[in-house]
Amino acid sequence: MSKSLFITGGSGYIGSKIVEFAIADGYTVTALSRSEASDAKLRDLGASPVRGDLTTLDVLTREAAKADIVISIADSIAGDYGMSQEERGRINSAGMSALSEGLKGTNKLFINTGGSLLVAADPDGKETDESSPLWPDKQFDTGGERLAMSFQEKGIRVCSVRLAPYVYGRGGSGVLLFLSGAAKAGACTYVDEGAVRVTTVHVDDAARLYLLVAQKGRSGEAYNAVFENNVTQRQLSEAYAKVLDLPTRSIPYDAAESAMGKFIARFLSLENRASGAKARKELGWEPKAEKGILEEITTGSYVKVAENLRKSAA
Repeated sequence: MSKSLFITGGSGYIGSKIVEFAIADGYTVTALSRSEASDAKLRDLGASPVRGDLTTLDVLTREAAKADIVISIADSIAGDYGMSQEERGRINSAGMSALSEGLKGTNKLFINTGGSLLVAADPDGKETDESSPLWPDKQFDTGGERLAMSFQEKGIRVCSVRLAPYVYGRGGSGVLLFLSGAAKAGACTYVDEGAVRVTTVHVDDAARLYLLVAQKGRSGEAYNAVFENNVTQRQLSEAYAKVLDLPTRSIPYDAAESAMGKFIARFLSLENRASGAKARKELGWEPKAEKGILEEITTGSYVKVAENLRKSAA
């Protein structure tokens, strides 16, 4: 008998790959959907859409109760990066808590989505792992992972997938947003020297990790979804510039915050060298990406994206 999975964010960039791979693995998938377009996309993937969002708490509780596994990936900040961290945390936490009400006392699995940016950069520039200390001022930490782990007290098994800041591939995600912004601005921007290093993971590899966590993850544990961790923000801007045929430019942090907002300015300014060794060792996760992020931008799925952006700007 196949296992049932309920996912929030299932029609999104990462979620749709999780749904695709889960269906292929024999899961029965139900996914939260906010629109008719998302309904159609989910049905095409083989999932059953359920209308709602992170504020329809009764729907979240009801659907979680029906599932064997719940994956929480939807984020209220998606599409609204000007939203305050406080508002983001409030909406996300309420939705997660509603999901937990459907699972309490069942010993079923809840998979939270976090980020490797929760962890503070190592002062010596070394790699960090899932046990490394968090940023003391809680940058990019809305409390979601701590809340999720507390659900164990309700009789729920809990794991967390910490996504790399740059999930890439298939012409989408943050890379698409930065390419679009650069095309409109006429330049590819990095903050200060652009020397901070970041982590990346291909969207397909990230999706596969969620399903490995569903099969083998230990309750109470977080797993980094990380492929590369030596790419700098300046190198990314230079790759954008190459495919868009635009100049690069450096701006100070204060100017970046004024122009882009605090969320994006911080995102471009924090070092993150997370290690994916734990997922490899414990779960047997092996990233299969054929190209790293820089090569994917300059010779892969983002070439056509950049071409279309150049045409639109002409």
